[in-house]
Amino acid sequence: MKKCLLSFLFFTVFNVGLSGQNKYEKGYFVDNKGNKNEGLIKNLDWKNNPNQFEFKTSESSNTELLKINNVSSFGIENKVKYIRYQTQIDNSSNFINSLSSFKEPEYTKQEVFLKQVVEGNNNLYEYTSSSTKLFFYQIKGGELTPLIYKKYLIEENKVAENNEYKKQLKEVKGCSDVAGNDNIAIRYTTKELTDFFTKANSCDGGSVNYYNIETSQKKKLFHVSVKPGVNFSSYSIEHVMMPDFYNVDFGNKTGFRIGAEAEFVLPFNNNKIAIVLEPNYQYFKSEKTIDASANRGVKVKYSSLEIPLGARYYMFLDNKSKIFLNAFCVFDAILGGSKVEYDYTFASPSFQSSMNFAFGAGYKYADRYSVEFRTYTKRNMLAGGTGMTSDYNNLSIILGYTLF
Repeated sequence: MKKCLLSFLFFTVFNVGLSGQNKYEKGYFVDNKGNKNEGLIKNLDWKNNPNQFEFKTSESSNTELLKINNVSSFGIENKVKYIRYQTQIDNSSNFINSLSSFKEPEYTKQEVFLKQVVEGNNNLYEYTSSSTKLFFYQIKGGELTPLIYKKYLIEENKVAENNEYKKQLKEVKGCSDVAGNDNIAIRYTTKELTDFFTKANSCDGGSVNYYNIETSQKKKLFHVSVKPGVNFSSYSIEHVMMPDFYNVDFGNKTGFRIGAEAEFVLPFNNNKIAIVLEPNYQYFKSEKTIDASANRGVKVKYSSLEIPLGARYYMFLDNKSKIFLNAFCVFDAILGGSKVEYDYTFASPSFQSSMNFAFGAGYKYADRYSVEFRTYTKRNMLAGGTGMTSDYNNLSIILGYTLF
């Protein structure tokens, strides 16, 4: 498991190195004097609210790093908008093992870029950091106000909630079935607050300039695919004490594999990173004559359920085509009937489940069809204490068809 975690760490660092492939998109920024500057902004699809961004006036011009103290607002056309505010930020953690014991927010004054989620008569803003997510609202250009929600600890380490935001939502100006309701059953989430402010802005005439940036970017983040393929495998056994008697190389074999894949695309960084689980069935079967004159031979039958769990990084070529890189920890569950049989000795080494790693590269078209070339590190499947070790090597060509 430790090796598995190190593999994920390596892949994460590798992804950071690839982040330069995010595209520059048409956008703008407004400086401290109120001047609007149009050009291209590097879209990092920020998970946490940024405090700087890269801007250039054209494709061929030099890149300029713009920091929060020089920009009052910026946006990427039809995608996202950030506005600078000096406001009260409660950095109390929402993680259970780091909760505060104070019910009230513990504010510090900070200058931040707030992400505008809904714009209209009633504005909704979002602030996300590594430990918390906060929302702010503003009615008809009035004062920016935090929507108060906080988890905190009470006696005996029980968790309680400050749901002051539900009372605050009654102040939002809208139609009668939105604001003023004494029983506002709205969770402190982007989706439910967005729906609330959207409805408040659109009913009873509403604001003609209202738009909902967050909803316009919704994408399907969970996918299921079937993954058949071909394995090119080899298997060999070595005995420490009696190599001439037990050593055998079964050579290369071609076999089929069939699997299913569940992919969850992380909702940031332009949907380039995904967590992937791909259970599949695979097998290897062979026999070998060690000494024909002495009638010495050996057979191997090996089948297993492989469970690769890992990460995927996409690189987009155009609107329909993309290539991807995979890194997996592979958990191998041996199936019944798997065995090695020497026909001239009572020795019958048993198989055991094991773990190794896999790395792949592939191409996907129209979010439906894919092909991948995958290589695996060596796998020793023999139980300890027999004096034997084995090497199972595998290279796969895997086809994919995404069902949804």
